[in-house]
Amino acid sequence: MMSITALQDRLNRSVRKFADDDRVFDKFVKPHRLTKTLHLIERRFDEIENAQPVEEKLLKSLAKLEQKGATNLSKRDWKNLSWALSQKLLNYEEKILFTFVGTQLVEQFNQMHFERIKTVYFPLLYSYFAVEKSEIDKRPNNWVALRAILNTHRSTLFQNTPRPKQWLTTLSDYPEVLSNEPSKRFIQDFLHSGNNSVSTQLASLNIAPNSWFWQSLIEACIKSIKNMAEDDFIAMIPHFLRLQQQNQLYTTDILKALLERYASTSQRGLVHEDLKQVCLTHWGNPQYDAAAGWKNVSESTKNMVIQWFVRADLEAFFKLFSHTADVHRFDYWIKFIDKISFSQIFLGSAAWSSKNPEHKAFREKNRGRLKELVGSSPSNNAFLLKIDNVYIVDFSDTGNACYGYSQLPFNTERRSTSISDLKNKQRSVFKNDYNEGIGLSHAGNWEKRFDERLAEIGIFANKESKPTSRYAYQKRRY
Repeated sequence: MMSITALQDRLNRSVRKFADDDRVFDKFVKPHRLTKTLHLIERRFDEIENAQPVEEKLLKSLAKLEQKGATNLSKRDWKNLSWALSQKLLNYEEKILFTFVGTQLVEQFNQMHFERIKTVYFPLLYSYFAVEKSEIDKRPNNWVALRAILNTHRSTLFQNTPRPKQWLTTLSDYPEVLSNEPSKRFIQDFLHSGNNSVSTQLASLNIAPNSWFWQSLIEACIKSIKNMAEDDFIAMIPHFLRLQQQNQLYTTDILKALLERYASTSQRGLVHEDLKQVCLTHWGNPQYDAAAGWKNVSESTKNMVIQWFVRADLEAFFKLFSHTADVHRFDYWIKFIDKISFSQIFLGSAAWSSKNPEHKAFREKNRGRLKELVGSSPSNNAFLLKIDNVYIVDFSDTGNACYGYSQLPFNTERRSTSISDLKNKQRSVFKNDYNEGIGLSHAGNWEKRFDERLAEIGIFANKESKPTSRYAYQKRRY
């Protein structure tokens, strides 16, 4: 039977004989359909040649190796055994590569001459990629030795192959996949275009979906976060969030790396809404001790995100929901943001049921965090802030005093809270001259008076109060 290479050579000689580039000397034209058919046949031959044998054949070759020794194995047996390295076969607890038999096989392949190696190179390459990182971590020696064999013969195989198969061309174009940093070259493409881009580039290598390579690539991407320039890092955050969405198994590693890096940037005080929202979805609200996911980051980084929630809550409270709000109250309370470890919004009936798209979007994103305020005017909303060890309750509408508590006189787990529960004078830490609990009025020069009252219970702002114009009603996406 004529080989594919011989058929191709004969066809090329015929074409050169009868044709000169795109012109012909006679009435004959280039056999495009025949050439196309030849490529199709060649591809199908490649698929057959590189098809994995059934398990029965692999077991027979392994039995033959055990019973008769390596010197009595045929060319087909060696090919079966090279495929077997990536398989977990009957009576074996691990993939053959990581067994004692695997050690013997790798030693045999390492001693093979080039003519024999080239017949088993592709199945060896497949086995190299077909194992998982956890398997390599447990027993790396055989896998490292297999990589060395592939590296040793890669260049020679390409140079001595007149018409290299696509997988060999790909391997020649991307030799890094056989190096100590196999995924470094693909980081940017992977982050910008996702799995599909790299999968397309390396398609002919038949890398399994659960291969160590993909985990290595994701881990290399995550590792690259630490050394990125700040502007590059900020620009890449959406790509990393998409990577997280596509690879949920790495959610903790990706979010941890992003948050710790963001906390070290000059934009630490600026809320990254998308990152904040993904963290809320997967780890919960960092203001609650029960949200265990936040134990993965440092206390400083956790506090950064808490301040994101506090700032978003205050801005939504004073600017998004409360058209009648006294914005001087926003200016006052925001200066304590470094000391605030918990925030809670209580929405009046108007904000609670508003059809405004921005109101609905904020309520949806903060589902479970918002509470309903009952027993007050529809426009009135309330907020709760924990500043150091004191809980502060204040309101949006003028005419409502501010209250402070060392312990809350109401249950924050309840879906709705009465305004009378928020205004509990008996439990207030603010006292009059008769040591009776009171609320603090916002009349007159109230900011100075509030400073004095808070100082009496040990609370001082780290920041000066900023003028309202700085926080002028900027549109935000909630």
